[in-house]
Order: sequence, then C-alpha cells, then structure tokens
Amino acid sequence: MYRIAVVGGADASVLDLVRLAHQEHPGRLHFDLFDCRTDIAEGEWTYHLAPDIQTAAQEAAQFVDQGHADILLKGIVTTHDLLHAVLNKDYQLKEQDLLSHVAMIHLPQLGRPLLLTDAGMNIAPNAKQLSQIIDNARLIAKKVGINQPKIAIISAAENYNPKMPSSVLAKEVADHYNGEAATVYGPISLDLALSKHAVAKKHFQAPIQGDADILAVTGIDVGNVIYKALVLFTDVKVGGCLVGTKVPIVLNSRTDSIENKLFALEFAMQQVDGEENK
Repeated sequence: MYRIAVVGGADASVLDLVRLAHQEHPGRLHFDLFDCRTDIAEGEWTYHLAPDIQTAAQEAAQFVDQGHADILLKGIVTTHDLLHAVLNKDYQLKEQDLLSHVAMIHLPQLGRPLLLTDAGMNIAPNAKQLSQIIDNARLIAKKVGINQPKIAIISAAENYNPKMPSSVLAKEVADHYNGEAATVYGPISLDLALSKHAVAKKHFQAPIQGDADILAVTGIDVGNVIYKALVLFTDVKVGGCLVGTKVPIVLNSRTDSIENKLFALEFAMQQVDGEENK
C-alpha cells in the first residue's frame, strides 16, 4: 500500500488524478488530502481540513515526517508554500545537502528509461552543486533499476569550448568523477547523448555513445525547455519529482496532462519500491 499525502488536494483536477490512480492501481493506494476548502465531496480519500493552504502544507509535511506517508504530492499549491513546509526545520524531511528535480522520460524509441536533471529547482548551479545534483540523480536511478547509469552533461557542442560557460562547467564536473566507478561525461551535445545514428555520422568517440541514462543540464533554462518541449509537442510520458528528501515529492504543473501527472506519481512509487528493496 502506497500512502500519498497531497497538498492542495481539494481541486477537481487533483481529485480526477486520485480517481484515475485508484483505477490504474486498485487497492494499492491511500490518499490523504490537505486543503482549506470545505466544498469537497466524499470519496476514496481521507480529508484534512486546514484554515489556509499554508497551514495545510505544514500539516502535510508534519504528517510525512511522522511516517504516515510514503509520497508527498503537489496539488493546487504554490511551489513556494510547499517548499516552505518541506524545509521547515521542525520536520526532518531534507536528507541531502541540496534538493533537486529529477524527471523520468519514457521515449519508446530509446527502449530504456531516461532521467533529466535539473529542470525545475536549481537555477544556475556551480560545479559543486551540479555534482550534488548528479549524485541525487544517481541515487534515484538505482532506485528505479538503473544500476550503472551513464550521465551526459549537456552543452551545445561536444567539443570543449572555453568561451562557452556550459562547456566549461560540464568539463569541470566530468573531471571531478575521473577515477570513480560512475560514467559521467561532458560536454556532450543532446544528439550524441541519445542517438547512436548521430554518433555514427559524426564518428564520435567517448564513454557515452548515444546511450545516456541521465541527462544533466548546466542550468534550469535548458532543462526546463527540454521538459516543456516534450510535454507540449510530443506524446511521450514525462513526470518529475523533487529529490534529496525523506520521501519523493511529486511536482506536477497545472498544464500537465492527467496521464503525465499519473506517470509522475508512478515514478515516485518506483522510488519507494527501490528504497524498500535496498
């Protein structure tokens, strides 16, 4: 049984997600909804009424801290209010030094799961922060069954360019992992990270040959554009979570389809399974 706490859970769009999740995973889910609205109907959930949405977020964070939920899900609440509760030092929800965003992308033509980080949390990480972001993603990869992930640090070109900030940062971070078991390579362009055809055409030689498992971006602009382009212009499944916390935190956008919202929840469920099977 997966126990899911939802902040801002009384909105119709969130309730639709709850109903769909129950249909797809009958008997496996329990939802606790935290909100300040009084017009919610009865359903397959437990409702926690708060005086305002900020209090609802705090009560949900405390609920998770007390071990009553495996997953925290963002409903209709601002990310600011949610993070204010998550980072409240009264609750021990932060486990890593840096929180980051990891998205799961299902591209059928790849034939494997693909992770993208960081598309929604850290704006312009320095080398130390990008290394922490990559380490967070490596932990998540292991939880979802990618035991030896290949991490591509994305730039506009695969050749090192000292005049290009993303290229400089990618090389510095990749060099940090020299001598470790992890395969972390950069700078590398997106096509060479994902396409064996592009690798063959360019006669590219590197530890990553179109077979990256994790795309690490050097700034939120690139990650956010990749994420939203996939959402808006393709039919692939994509969903993201905030990681580095006691439990996975599902970060859905109002513009996400209900299918992608469910996919993000299922991504969090995989992480819970991976944690239990450690």
